[in-house]
Amino acid sequence: MVLLPLCVVGFIVLNARRKTAVSGEADSDSQAFVGGVLNALFTVVLAFYIVFAWQNGDDIDKASEQEANALIDTHWQISTAPEPHANTIRSLTAQYAARVADHEWSALDRGETDPETERLLNSLRAEVLALPADDETLKTAREQSMDNLRQIDEGHRQRVNVATDDQNFNIMLLTASILGGVLMIAFPLIIGLSMRPANIATMVLLTLTISLTIFISIELLHPFHGPFSVAPDAFREALAAFATSAHAGT
Repeated sequence: MVLLPLCVVGFIVLNARRKTAVSGEADSDSQAFVGGVLNALFTVVLAFYIVFAWQNGDDIDKASEQEANALIDTHWQISTAPEPHANTIRSLTAQYAARVADHEWSALDRGETDPETERLLNSLRAEVLALPADDETLKTAREQSMDNLRQIDEGHRQRVNVATDDQNFNIMLLTASILGGVLMIAFPLIIGLSMRPANIATMVLLTLTISLTIFISIELLHPFHGPFSVAPDAFREALAAFATSAHAGT
């Protein structure tokens, strides 16, 4: 980001076309029109990309919150269930949360799935289905737990779909944004700029701004790592809640 503005300054110094501007041969109206069109296209494409890319991270965050809340609720719902069902379900909810936070998250970052997470979810579902329903309290807990499992499954599928999607549309928008950023910098250099300090300072600021914008855009393409990534905090909070419950003797 430092080298690029220096290159722009060097280009201005070596290719300044002051004589053309002074002689009146430069068609400033046409140049301003073309520059405005390029600016508008770059802004629109970049805005669409940021919205779609940010939405991926937001979807992952919401899905994680949904899963974690459903896990916690299931952990508490089966407190009235007989042993060994209750202990097994509590253990599986903790194993699921730990597996997602410690293993599946990094696998999704690589665009891969984690079969063990799916196995734990199936085991949890089987244990809940095996709960006796001869008591009204247990029947209610069983039904609520099954509803929680549907939410966990939906949240899990949504995270996996976002991670394993090819994102061709977002990549196309990102490519167009990068091309637009390059044109935004190149166009003033091609039409010619004088060596006035104001022009040089403006081009340096424009180059830095566009470079930072493109850097942020590239980072947004990776929702599982980087400065704008979504962390598995919801599952770690669920594990902390499970640990507190265990210490309390529930």
